[in-house]
Amino acid sequence: MTTLQFYFDFISPYAYLASERIEALALRNQCQVVWRPILLSALLTHNQQRGPAEIPDKRRYTFKNLLRLCHDEKLPLQPPPDHPFNSLLPLRVSCLRPQAGLIQHLFRACWKDGRPIDSSDALKDLIDEDTLKQATSPEAKQMLKDNTQQALDAGVFGVPTVVVGGEVFWGFDSFPHLERYLQGQDPVDSSLVERWDRLPASASRL
Repeated sequence: MTTLQFYFDFISPYAYLASERIEALALRNQCQVVWRPILLSALLTHNQQRGPAEIPDKRRYTFKNLLRLCHDEKLPLQPPPDHPFNSLLPLRVSCLRPQAGLIQHLFRACWKDGRPIDSSDALKDLIDEDTLKQATSPEAKQMLKDNTQQALDAGVFGVPTVVVGGEVFWGFDSFPHLERYLQGQDPVDSSLVERWDRLPASASRL
């Protein structure tokens, strides 16, 4: 069975949308989803990028775009109390229990109900006490670091991202392209990609 490596961070509302649709996409195409929590900020730092929420005009546009997408997908959307927020704890919980039901539960608490999920107090009625305690352990911290490094090694630069067969599909809007790829109908011409890779740069931004 083909495996879809689904990389996500709770900080991304687009990952919330993707989390609501990835299992159905996998089922239609006889695939299995492997849920991979990663730290988006580490990817941004690695690539010397700023996140959408760190650019004021893009931050405002992003929320409008999300409202439109959620309307089209018939999904509720309610922003959390703070954004960006520290997603380390729920990510570590998800490393310990990488299960669709639990992860979707946390996504919905954050982006459907508008709840904080960034502290033990916020999570105590969402996660069992034992898992919450384990999430602060060195083992849980290392699991998140390993997942993030695996994502970087696979060429992941943002979330949500699905990696399948070495191919990277970034963003919720890439899901139709992902499905076409899984059905053997990917229109990408590898010779043109190779040519693109070899194109010289005639200008640079300082």
